Amino acid sequence: MNGFGRIAAALALLVGSLSAFAQEPTPVPEPDATAQQIELLKQQVEALAAQVKALEQQQAAAAAEQTAVKEAQAKKAPAAIVTAGQDGFTIASPDKAFTMKVSGRIQFDTSWFSEDNDLKYSVGDQQDAFGFNSARLRLNGKLFDNIEYMMEYEFATQNGADNAEFKDVYLQLNDIPYGRDLAGNVTVGHFREPFSFEQLTSARYIMFVQRSLMDSLVPSRNPGIQWSDAILGEEKKERMTYALGVFKEADNWPSSNDADEDQGYSFTGRVTGLPYYANEGRQLLHLGFGYSHRNPDGAVVAYSARPENKLSQFRYVNVDATPLYRLRDARADDIDLYNLELASVLGPFSLQSEYTLSEVDTTFDNTRQFSGYYAQMGYFLTGEHRPYKNSAGVFDKVKPANNFGWGAEDGWGAWEVAARYSSLDFSDGGVRGGEQEDVTLGLSWYLNANTRVMWNYIHGEVDQDLYSGDFDAFDMRFQLEF
Repeated sequence: MNGFGRIAAALALLVGSLSAFAQEPTPVPEPDATAQQIELLKQQVEALAAQVKALEQQQAAAAAEQTAVKEAQAKKAPAAIVTAGQDGFTIASPDKAFTMKVSGRIQFDTSWFSEDNDLKYSVGDQQDAFGFNSARLRLNGKLFDNIEYMMEYEFATQNGADNAEFKDVYLQLNDIPYGRDLAGNVTVGHFREPFSFEQLTSARYIMFVQRSLMDSLVPSRNPGIQWSDAILGEEKKERMTYALGVFKEADNWPSSNDADEDQGYSFTGRVTGLPYYANEGRQLLHLGFGYSHRNPDGAVVAYSARPENKLSQFRYVNVDATPLYRLRDARADDIDLYNLELASVLGPFSLQSEYTLSEVDTTFDNTRQFSGYYAQMGYFLTGEHRPYKNSAGVFDKVKPANNFGWGAEDGWGAWEVAARYSSLDFSDGGVRGGEQEDVTLGLSWYLNANTRVMWNYIHGEVDQDLYSGDFDAFDMRFQLEF
């Protein structure tokens, strides 16, 4: 075949192939892999969204249920308990495991004096006086049921002196077990040493405006640590108390220059018992004994007494560092104090008496003895009785049977008459401190458990080497506690 023929045949074959291709159907392409993945992810996202929505609904239902439970519990559980009454203002947790009480006192005194010429010219002319014996604010309570606390501050000034200071400031751990059915208390801080019925009875509840002459021999508040308990009886009706403590002098009794490290320490203890106790305390007999060993370690001995009146400008009997009254060398190595207590309640009648002896071991001149005592009685004309605090072995707050008021159901409160004889002897072995005897007559009007008006008449006789004489004083007190 020539060249032309070959070309024609090739063209014919090409045309036939194109015709056959045109007659076959166009194939459908397969889906793209990326599009498939996108679609799959979209489905997964929708599924997760559905799950999240379901979880949110479950959480919302659970939160609503918890809120309903809390609201129900809040309705059942009481809030903090707030009370106000004759014992102060108290805030307590619902279970009363945490408490805080706010209370205080106001004692305003007036005094009129008269003394004979011997005392007037030898000691000084006593001036009539008006002033606050006490104005205090107190916080106390408990924590976790077994820890008590107290903080009391005095704001009053006396005889022109600023006596503002902390009084009782302590914490106390209660109910420490130490034997079968026995649990004691440990007190740490600044508080009264366990010595003397009269000293340990609050000034709000004593029978007269001031404590007796004997109190000048008695230690008061000092920093220390004490173990105490009330035993031998049913709860709140204990028949015996005891207290033992170690203290450090802080209130200049006796005066101290802290020359030695152990100077000013004291060991003080007290034990009381109720041989007779009946009719919820309307009949009782109280006996007590106190002892204190003190370590002046060469410090100056300083005893002095106002005439049962804090507004008095003068002290008629003294043992101090001045040459006229001082001990020979006026210093002591040791002091031992002994105290005997007797108190009784027979319905509206009450009796109270104490004796305190101070043995001073002087540095160069043997032992000197100083002593004081008192006996007092009271009678409630309106029939009340003097309450006894079993847990502390002291007298407590008087609560009238009928408070004073002008309403048809009110009464005249409680009225008590009282008498006291007290004696103090600061003279022994050449010590020229003097002797004093006081007779006090008293009338108290308890308008209610928180308000009291007192009237006291005091007649005193003083016998000192350089002078002697008599004096009279009339005291009046307005007392309010809250």
